[in-house]
Amino acid sequence: MTENSAEHKIPEIGFTETELDFIRQHFHDDVNQLILKSAQFKGVDVKKLAGQILARQKALKKLPEWSANERLIFPPALSVEQSSSEATARYKASVVSGNELVDITGGMGVDCFYMSRNFRSATYFEQQDEVAQTAAYNYDVLKSDNIRVRNENSLLAFQNNNITADWIYADPARRGDNKDKVVRLSDCTPDIVSHLELLQNAAPDILLKTSPLLDIDLAVKELKNVKSVHITGYDQECKELLFHINRDHEDEKFELKIRILNALGGVEQALDFDRSMEQASVIGYTYPVKYLYEPHAAVLKAGAFRILGTLFDVTKLAPSSHLYTSENHVSNFPGRTFEIVGFCKPDGGEIQKLTGESKANLTLRNFPAKIHDLRKKWRLKEGGDFYLFATTLYDHKKVVVVTRRVSSTMST
Repeated sequence: MTENSAEHKIPEIGFTETELDFIRQHFHDDVNQLILKSAQFKGVDVKKLAGQILARQKALKKLPEWSANERLIFPPALSVEQSSSEATARYKASVVSGNELVDITGGMGVDCFYMSRNFRSATYFEQQDEVAQTAAYNYDVLKSDNIRVRNENSLLAFQNNNITADWIYADPARRGDNKDKVVRLSDCTPDIVSHLELLQNAAPDILLKTSPLLDIDLAVKELKNVKSVHITGYDQECKELLFHINRDHEDEKFELKIRILNALGGVEQALDFDRSMEQASVIGYTYPVKYLYEPHAAVLKAGAFRILGTLFDVTKLAPSSHLYTSENHVSNFPGRTFEIVGFCKPDGGEIQKLTGESKANLTLRNFPAKIHDLRKKWRLKEGGDFYLFATTLYDHKKVVVVTRRVSSTMST
């Protein structure tokens, strides 16, 4: 790794004891009320500290290790919401290792912090002065002595210096106003596709993180040498797509690795397959029997549909409903499992005959209606022990499947 003057020295920033006391005392307060009452607090910048309190409140569940360290400086709460969670960062750390890691997109630095533990040294690039300064300070507080912070454009640094690494990590930002609807890598910055040759000349392996909204197959076509795509799920959501790009992988075939994680980034459920396996799979269609299975969002994102029948001995209710059923309990199905009480036509009276009450959780799967309208029509309150699935069966019949949740050790 070439060194230059852009390497960031540890800044003299942080909190005074008075500021730390304020954060401790008001950690559970409403920050808007705190700001309104700022005149009552002398000698502290209430707006600044309220921002820290709000960010820490957001990080409490998402980043427990960082949240527990009171000397860390947090970015605005929105940046915390957009950052990787501790669970997904720990998972990334489990799939990379070597002598040198280069993080070319910087940011809050959570991913680099956890991944750097598996490397002799790591370099974090960040263009924004304040963000880079904060990262350098936080890494010092966290005693991450093997991370160098460089406050510069990473791609220019690669062009102008002989930088080499075992792994390059990139988390490109989404551009434009419709940040929640990005489906192409070209909608992100930096443009990894345009600079792929530059990066592959520097490192044999690249780990590219993207939004789960990205079209997987389109991205694989845009990129080169994709060896595998990791689809991570946590807390019932598909969280991230991770593209492992290996410069020696010339086969167009790539592996899809579904990983449902626990709070510590451990893998609770794993499923590996490829597109040819999905295409070759045959699944049967039946009416609901004893158990109903709702695949995890990460499973659906990966496009694992028919292959679930082969791997878990389940049948499907209909081609487009993505609900599965079996006579015997499948304990390791990647998603939520329910015991079927019965099923009926979509009618409030018929539903109450099966539940005996007017309260239930409601999910729609391939059903032409809105939840709010159905609750009103069926006079159905939210909550309770029953889970209703309004869906369409393989013979086009509209039904409501009444179920109870089967407890599982899997974090879904």
